[in-house]
Amino acid sequence: MEVAEIIEGTTMLFVPKVSLGSAEPPTVPAFFNPAASRNRDITVAVVAATRGKSLCDALAGVGARGLRVANEIRRRVAITFLEINPDSMALARRSARANGVQDRCSFVGKDANAYLWSRGRTNERFDYVDIDPFGSPAPYLQGAFNAVEDGGIVSVTATDTAVLCGVYPKVARRRYWATPLNNSFHHETAARILVDACRKVAGSLDIGVQPVLVHCTRHYIRVFVRATVGASRADQAAEGEGYVVYCPKCGETSASREQRVACRSCGAKAKCAGPLWSSSLIDAEMFPRVLRHLGDRKLTEALGILEPLADVDKFPPYSYSLEDICSRLRVPSVPPRLVRDSLEKRGFRTGVQPFERTGLKTDARFQEVVSAVKEESRTVGKVRSPSRDGQRLGESGTRQEDRSS
Repeated sequence: MEVAEIIEGTTMLFVPKVSLGSAEPPTVPAFFNPAASRNRDITVAVVAATRGKSLCDALAGVGARGLRVANEIRRRVAITFLEINPDSMALARRSARANGVQDRCSFVGKDANAYLWSRGRTNERFDYVDIDPFGSPAPYLQGAFNAVEDGGIVSVTATDTAVLCGVYPKVARRRYWATPLNNSFHHETAARILVDACRKVAGSLDIGVQPVLVHCTRHYIRVFVRATVGASRADQAAEGEGYVVYCPKCGETSASREQRVACRSCGAKAKCAGPLWSSSLIDAEMFPRVLRHLGDRKLTEALGILEPLADVDKFPPYSYSLEDICSRLRVPSVPPRLVRDSLEKRGFRTGVQPFERTGLKTDARFQEVVSAVKEESRTVGKVRSPSRDGQRLGESGTRQEDRSS
């Protein structure tokens, strides 16, 4: 194969030349995705912000992630590259020598799950286990949690976003044991389903999990969870599970501990996403250190991915689409800032949906948001005539002809 030499971060990498000119990098002769550089920036920052001394770069490809951790973090971190493709492994070895980090690198050419299970059986676990497959991470989750140390971090990438975002709900139920929701906040729902899938798998091994960082970027979803060993920890983690209930008829959205089939506002049939992780997504102590590392390194694109997540845990596990609400009310579009100001004057907190970069995050209930939109719409356009039967949005549903909106 033709090989190119590139610099990512401050690390020299030898990669297949064909990978640099392809919209979808080929898996042969060796896999390298240049578009995932921001993903790897964040991994380096997370490892730098914690204290672990060993990392398994499973499904390593040419080893870009592990090499950057070995080369760009001040403390010494031992890296195990787990990759069954010998051509990929040859490039990883070459890059390790070029960066002078070969003394802290081990190269294992075995099946990922078989090796991860073997490490658990011999009690030679890792402080970090990274799973970044081509497609769904579901087949590797149990091996990853089996191989991580108590208190260690498992990081998981899912590129089957169409599945997690609700385009293929049957596949989502099969792979992740949850029903997704294909609406205006489907990326947040997808991320929470992936976290809860990690929790379920870890729980089967008597391991609890707590998210430390979650983000959605380009075509993938990425989660970092801390694993803590013990049946009681697994039971405690299960308390973070819940559902998001959305009513297509009136737009009411809410979080629930239990699955619901009827809207609590209008009584119509509701859509219920989950089970999913409904608790916090960010480790408040570690998150600032991750941001600081990215800022110090001037990794502005990665910093831009994470900064909007700072306030995500202040709000329920969903958001509202102001465009959808305006459409239902048949009023002109209302600037989000006006709606946010109105809600904040009433004592509610507001923010921007960090996973979608559009939409309103707030602790206000749906009726309060609708009221704010109605109020502010009067400043940007005249409200259209009410429906003939006098129904009001969110009180007894929409007009019959609007139900498909």
